Amino acid sequence: MINNRSITTQFTIVFVVALLLVVGSFFLVLDSVYRTELKSQAETVADNVDAFGTWVSQYGRVWVRDNDKSFLGQVTLVNAPDAAGTGASAPADVWHFYSKNPALAQREFSEVVEKSNSSAKFRVTSHNYMNPVNKPDAFEVRALDRIRANHLAEYYETTPDNFRFARTLYVKASCLPCHASAENAPADVKTRYGTERGFGFREGEVAGIISVRLPARSFWKVATDVVGPLQIALLVSGFLVAVLFIQFAVVRPIKRVTRAAERISVGQQADLGAAGLSRSSANEMHQLILATERLRASLGLAMQRLIRKPAPPAPGGPPRSSTE
Repeated sequence: MINNRSITTQFTIVFVVALLLVVGSFFLVLDSVYRTELKSQAETVADNVDAFGTWVSQYGRVWVRDNDKSFLGQVTLVNAPDAAGTGASAPADVWHFYSKNPALAQREFSEVVEKSNSSAKFRVTSHNYMNPVNKPDAFEVRALDRIRANHLAEYYETTPDNFRFARTLYVKASCLPCHASAENAPADVKTRYGTERGFGFREGEVAGIISVRLPARSFWKVATDVVGPLQIALLVSGFLVAVLFIQFAVVRPIKRVTRAAERISVGQQADLGAAGLSRSSANEMHQLILATERLRASLGLAMQRLIRKPAPPAPGGPPRSSTE
């Protein structure tokens, strides 16, 4: 049993158990803080993407010049030169503008981020996606199902390598011209995406999600970044200081009192080291030594009185006269 072991051994066991509990609590708190930080970063990314989409939707579409890689509609503007100022033979300026709706602008924005060095990646997807490129992956399908079934504003998961976050997008009035019905959708939208998917939305219902992906380090990687050789050395040093204190302040005085008590029990002289100790000391070990010293002194006085006490008369002997 642990009660039969030395004080140093008992202290070591208690210290190790307490240390394990503290370390376990620390790592649980560290893991919670790390996940909260990841979620906060993902929310910031989603906020920025949502704000960008809201900005585009304010104007219905945005127009870019001289970039026909991806667009819905197009328009050509011709700026004729001033014949009086530059001459009739001066060439006209021809500008080609191409339009992008909020969904297309956000997708192209996500493609730029995907190719960048940014650790945060995002995309906008939906259960009723219009563009096949925006088809949801396995996590996004789960997120959409949970969000629609439980009316969630967000959903997230942690995998060994990534933190996945989904922010719910709701259908706004500005979305309806393109997504309410295929019949009323702009011709360029139907020309680019067809009429099979991406329609039938109503204002206020779930339109899709902003899906954010962040790299997630393993729990032990985070822990080793926080706890290094210096911290371990300080912990071991603290343990050694505590053990030495127990040895010098508790174990050695107890052993000294024990040896003295054994000598006293067989009638030998023993030095408890009580000289110089104050009776008003708050140190429990000092009080034990002083109490043992008083016990030794009391036992010595009792033995002296017992030795000086006259022996009783032998039984059957003649009584002594008063004149003797």
